Amino acid sequence: VFTKSLNEVWKAVFTRLAPNEGFIPSFGIPSATKKSFDINLETIHRNGKASGPPQMMLSAGNLNTAALALFLALHLVVQPIVPCLVFDDPVQAMDEVHVAQFAGLIRLLAKQNGRQVIIAVHDRELFDYLALELSPAFEGDELITIELGERATEQDQGIIRHKWTPDPAL
Repeated sequence: VFTKSLNEVWKAVFTRLAPNEGFIPSFGIPSATKKSFDINLETIHRNGKASGPPQMMLSAGNLNTAALALFLALHLVVQPIVPCLVFDDPVQAMDEVHVAQFAGLIRLLAKQNGRQVIIAVHDRELFDYLALELSPAFEGDELITIELGERATEQDQGIIRHKWTPDPAL
């Protein structure tokens, strides 16, 4: 999988999540011997010049974004056995712009690539924001939200199915 196509998809996903970052992470040319295979990570500036390793060139938030973008790129490059993505608190150390970009990308993956997406978050505000951003927008869309904790003891057990309904104003 560590091919030019992976780097291209990784770049496309990363620049969508971090549109203002000047340095783009990528895999360098791997070195291989009979006993080892070393993969080098580097960053390429938007002007095309090679730069240092990601941990030296990217902020902590953009390092997390790079890891998330690589996870998504691997998922897109390799045909998945199960068309499902599972995230556990994927937006740690990301600012609001990155979170909004992530939500838009997840919507696109779910709709255009036919993926089922499961996202676990620990922050109530983030839960509400993602539920709003990922709410059903077309006929046949559905969002299931599950709240654990105190809501699990209520009648609906914290599970709500949000189905698409036409907007009477439109």
